[in-house]
Amino acid sequence: MNAVSQDEQEQILQTIEMFEVITQSNPKDQQSLEILKEAYGKLGREKDAHAIARRLAEVYYDQGNYSLALLEYENLLKQEPDAPEILARLGEVEAKLNEAGANGSGAKNEDSGINLDFSVVVEQDPTLITTAATRRVNTTTTPEMAEALANDGNDAMAKFLIQHRIAPENVVNQALDHVRRVNANLTGQALADSLIDEIVKSRVVELEPLLSGILDRSKFAYVPLEYYDVDRQVVKMLPENLTLGRLIVPFDIMSRTIMVAMANPFDAPGKEAVQQLLDYNVQWHLAAPSAIAQILRDAYRLDARD
Repeated sequence: MNAVSQDEQEQILQTIEMFEVITQSNPKDQQSLEILKEAYGKLGREKDAHAIARRLAEVYYDQGNYSLALLEYENLLKQEPDAPEILARLGEVEAKLNEAGANGSGAKNEDSGINLDFSVVVEQDPTLITTAATRRVNTTTTPEMAEALANDGNDAMAKFLIQHRIAPENVVNQALDHVRRVNANLTGQALADSLIDEIVKSRVVELEPLLSGILDRSKFAYVPLEYYDVDRQVVKMLPENLTLGRLIVPFDIMSRTIMVAMANPFDAPGKEAVQQLLDYNVQWHLAAPSAIAQILRDAYRLDARD
């Protein structure tokens, strides 16, 4: 194990705490399990890393990702060469791979079925945690990207809240009108307004049940960002029109994965832009808009009134 500094150790411990919670609520989340396994390994907690590797191998197998399951079980077998359950499962995985090869179908692609349009994904598959690796690192948006970003996803969120009766229709529509007016006239380093925040200001729906309603019906991952120590340089990996203008915040990096919090999980164009700009696997999280705003104020050294 490579030595880690005190600051790195504290950051890794925060990551472990957060992803332990996520995997408790979503035990089949491959990316979160991968991050946990690596985090435990960096701290030399081999027993914990091994336990997570076992869980990850089972998830790969259950979801039909037999090539990844094979690699995981082979690594497990090196640590437990005489474990009968691992030997048995390894045989089953090899049989599945042989069967798939004989049928010409191959193993299931672990990124299959992923769609950045969250409003569509919720109907097809209620779980959307990660997106595939992106193409490049770039902190500028193209004209084509800017045109696509004209849609901020607030209409989709409003429709979702009304359809699922998470908030009253009149409250949602009033909040949506206000957000449209504010966000249409943003200047300088002003923070975008959030539909969630505007609904909460009505005092008809409180923040916690509003977020819970979204999470329960969408299966989106949540991060308590207010408790997370975020490096401002990580925040600034994205341009201001995405961070300040859409309340999207990169908050941690672990190996091939960057974790990104957003105030609106229905912002498909925002996700697409992030995916084009960052050369990482992207793991998405819903966070309280006020927590995102505070992270942004700290990162850009903005006055609270901005």
